[in-house]
Amino acid sequence: MTVQYIYFAIALLGIVLFFFLSKKFFNWLQRRISTIEHNIFFGNQKIAQFFRFITPRRERHILKFVIRLLRISIYITFLILYLPFLFSLVPQTREYADIVIEYIKKPLLFIYHGIVGFIPNLFFILVIFFLTRYVLRFLKYVTNELEREAVKLDGFHADWARPTFNLLRVVIIAFSVIIIFPYIPGSDSPAFKGVSIFFGVLFSLGSTSAISNIVAGIVITYMRPFKVGDRVQIGDTIGDVIDKSLLVTRVKTIKNLNITVPNSSILGNHIINFTKNAKEDIGIILHTSVTIGYDVVSNEVLKALIEGAKKTEFILQEPSPFVLIKSLDDFYVNYEINAYTQNPEKSALIYSMLHEHIKNALHDAGIEILSPHYHAVRDGNMLTVPSHNVPDTYSKPGFKIEK
Repeated sequence: MTVQYIYFAIALLGIVLFFFLSKKFFNWLQRRISTIEHNIFFGNQKIAQFFRFITPRRERHILKFVIRLLRISIYITFLILYLPFLFSLVPQTREYADIVIEYIKKPLLFIYHGIVGFIPNLFFILVIFFLTRYVLRFLKYVTNELEREAVKLDGFHADWARPTFNLLRVVIIAFSVIIIFPYIPGSDSPAFKGVSIFFGVLFSLGSTSAISNIVAGIVITYMRPFKVGDRVQIGDTIGDVIDKSLLVTRVKTIKNLNITVPNSSILGNHIINFTKNAKEDIGIILHTSVTIGYDVVSNEVLKALIEGAKKTEFILQEPSPFVLIKSLDDFYVNYEINAYTQNPEKSALIYSMLHEHIKNALHDAGIEILSPHYHAVRDGNMLTVPSHNVPDTYSKPGFKIEK
């Protein structure tokens, strides 16, 4: 009996020694971590790009927390395993030690049998995982080749490659998850099913607009109304497309503003693409109107308008600009000058220069530009053109009344 108590005292002393040594070890480990001046686990380039916010100071805090958590876990595990052994040394507590050991063995055996039973399912999950991974790698390779136009498929445009890959990736991953789901431990439990239903309902209720934007994004992708870099007009927004996704399209306006347009709004609006025909055809037509009085010969007006258009930068000489007589109004004739350009992204600048050259060409020809603020009665009034453009032979007309 005395020997048993001696063993008990030695075992009790082992607990004290264990806690003393482990405390020394963990304190030494904490001090070593405090001296670290660079990232250890987050120093890898790929990991560092993903965890940019983890500085060396923050990594020290994370490591200290992990060590404290590990220390507590080791203490608890040691006590759970060591105390039954300690109490089994004394006859008075041996019965309770056996009960505690049974309590410990039951969850351990449950975990063991669960792990052993899960091994076949684990192999099945690993096979599906690697198969999915290599299928996605192959599709990514094909996508890159299609984007570079190294591989061409009839009827399949290069700008479809990336969106098609993204759609296929979502479908393949979702299909793989559906196959794997029954083999996940606990997937058939009522709690797991309840949580799945809850998140499914939550997703359905909260993603109505997102799904409509995704569907619209897919339709827009395969309609190909525009590409990144095109100058477009969507509703009242005019600008260059700088980014497309399944949810939104981003447009940079001529005033250097970034506007995010939901794809469902784009699908419900008319879309004007200024770039497509400018690059793939003879160009697009820019046009503007000017009003000239009835007393001016039309041929002179047409000649001055075409001359002004041809002097404008970014306006094509061939096909040649042309003029349409839009209307015969009460006080003037409405002329429309039309000119071709292959630079629609500079349309604001082209219009500004075109208006300037047209005004100068008309003034050089001594032709007056009329508007609703002028009346056709010219008797007694000077020409409203710059003085240096007034002909030397011109004299101010007097006021006449014809009988």
